[in-house]
Amino acid sequence: MSQQTVLTLNNLTVTQIGTSNTLFENVNATFPQGWTAVLGDNGIGKTTLIRVVMGDVLPYRGTIAPSPGKLVFGYCPQDNAVRPRNIEDFASDWSPTAIGIRDDLGIDESWLWRFESLSGGEQKRVQLACALALEPDVLIFDEPSNHVDEVTAQAIATAMRGFQGIGILISHDVALIDATVRQCLFMERKHLHGRNETVLTMRRGNYTQAAAQARLEGDAAVEELKQARRTAARLDAAKAHRVYEAAQSDAKRRGDRIDRKDHDALAKRRFAIVTGKDARAGAASARIDHQVRSAHEQMEGVATPSKRYDGDIWLDAEASHRKELLRLGEGLLPYAGTGHDEAPLEDARGLLIPTLSVGPHDHIGISGPNGTGKSTLYRALLACVAEQQTPVRVLSISQISGRRESDLAVAALHDMPSQQRASVLGAMAQLNADPDRVLTGASPSPGELRKLLLCLGARDHPELIMMDEPTNHLDLHSKQALGKALASFPGAVIVISHDAYFLDLVATIRWKLDWSECGATLDLG
Repeated sequence: MSQQTVLTLNNLTVTQIGTSNTLFENVNATFPQGWTAVLGDNGIGKTTLIRVVMGDVLPYRGTIAPSPGKLVFGYCPQDNAVRPRNIEDFASDWSPTAIGIRDDLGIDESWLWRFESLSGGEQKRVQLACALALEPDVLIFDEPSNHVDEVTAQAIATAMRGFQGIGILISHDVALIDATVRQCLFMERKHLHGRNETVLTMRRGNYTQAAAQARLEGDAAVEELKQARRTAARLDAAKAHRVYEAAQSDAKRRGDRIDRKDHDALAKRRFAIVTGKDARAGAASARIDHQVRSAHEQMEGVATPSKRYDGDIWLDAEASHRKELLRLGEGLLPYAGTGHDEAPLEDARGLLIPTLSVGPHDHIGISGPNGTGKSTLYRALLACVAEQQTPVRVLSISQISGRRESDLAVAALHDMPSQQRASVLGAMAQLNADPDRVLTGASPSPGELRKLLLCLGARDHPELIMMDEPTNHLDLHSKQALGKALASFPGAVIVISHDAYFLDLVATIRWKLDWSECGATLDLG
């Protein structure tokens, strides 16, 4: 491996691919040995930045040192299904380094010869292993923990900590970032010079540490802007007053008096003074012009965070008045064999559960390794609700939503009366979504679709919300907004997720699935 220990961006300006729109400009950043997280909302330009760093896209202006052509890059894409180019070479490599990579990531030799048939978590491990096997100067991981369980996420973190080169991590996984990185590059929308701009800021520490610093900076910037506005307003008023007094004094010396009752004449005089059309007032005005200009320049130069939303989308939602929404009896839930996360052990016939009860205000988070039967439990809970004599209004949003569900949701939105449609779009904005994208007719992304389905469903006054892996494809701010929205829902919530950070935001009750000697079991904690 090369001994390259630092990568530097110098005055980098990048435009959106295929357009002349500037994504960000005059960026200076240093990536030292160790891991740096790149953080920002979906669509802000993280992937474009990485493509520039790798030399796949040329910047509009600025340099990268060393130049990308002099470095070896290892890249692990976000899409689990992308077959690594060097997979055959890695499969045939039995060097100590290759064996160590396999051991660290728990890779079975057979996986390398049947990549397409592997589960998403297994494919991700193989992608990471093949990237590490290149012994790169710069290793780039793009959302490595998407769709993987806790065991795989821990293996990823272990492999990352063992890498000795320059690491760049694009992720919205707080646990992974906190466990691995030394600094964070924030790509943030800031209000500056009267418009929103993308600003890149490097902050030391993991996410928890860097985000705390970002909040302090944001609060300080807001206070600085308030003070600058007060100063500018005071100087504007002082200028108008001094100019008026000087003009009136000059008018008195010349005998050019204005009747106090002549309101039209007084108004014309004030207008001439304020606009500078009264030459006699020019000298007085010039004395504080510089101060006024400086105050306004300071006000316009304060970079404040762009507006974030509170996630309050429920309006008049109410919880059920029943003491219990559903009860699922103790027993074995047989695997259907069609669940996204179900690849059970050979001797496991299903998921063994105790009696489960869900109250009207319970917020339940379900987690566990892939294959233990989370999807089986989700379907059983839904079936239990449907079979009850007294119906429960339930909003269920599955992990994988197809094109048909997307088309139906968009059509339902467009068929609404304008006032109701505006209400749904406003709720989507509260979840850090861009309503304009949905209105333009473009198919919503998986993350946007989940937000749309939730906001449409909220209008039906659900008593129970069930969501399977809702944070897949969501950026960190969207995840936080969704977490806050679900936490504030007055009814019951059941969420399946591998994301411990998100479950901590939403759930007050935790159900954990795991393997035992008799197969998969559910622990109510």
